[in-house]
Amino acid sequence: MARAEPTGASASANGGGRCEPAAGMLIACAGCDKPILDKFLLNVLERTWHADCVRCFDCHAPLTDKCFSREGKLFCRSDFF
Repeated sequence: MARAEPTGASASANGGGRCEPAAGMLIACAGCDKPILDKFLLNVLERTWHADCVRCFDCHAPLTDKCFSREGKLFCRSDFF
């Protein structure tokens, strides 16, 4: 479902190197739109989230194991089906 990546670091195609983000650049959470200052990024459906913001759109239950998507919104199994 999700992949955590260190913030501010990325590897080049050959596996070496380290890039730092430009000064002042922060990544906004797809759930709350606030900056992500955590050590790791949580990517779900090609968007970046705070771990606590990955919740079902309908019931607001945390989505820790599996999630389903419809029209760009995240759902738990019960609310999706």
